[in-house]
Amino acid sequence: MRRGDSVRLQSGGVRMTIFNYVRDLPDTAKEKYKTIGADENDVVCKWFVGTTLKKDVFKPEMLMEA
Repeated sequence: MRRGDSVRLQSGGVRMTIFNYVRDLPDTAKEKYKTIGADENDVVCKWFVGTTLKKDVFKPEMLMEA
């Protein structure tokens, strides 16, 4: 999986776009995710719910190609 790829959760759900890996984020953003339990190999995804942009971090094994 690479930045810009479309993915879904293995359990289903909406199509999301890979924004970045935690390891590739600037240090301030990286630390924010690490404080909530993310590690360097986790994936930051973005998606829309209506017109609202959502963002969250996922373990790579939770995702599949969309």
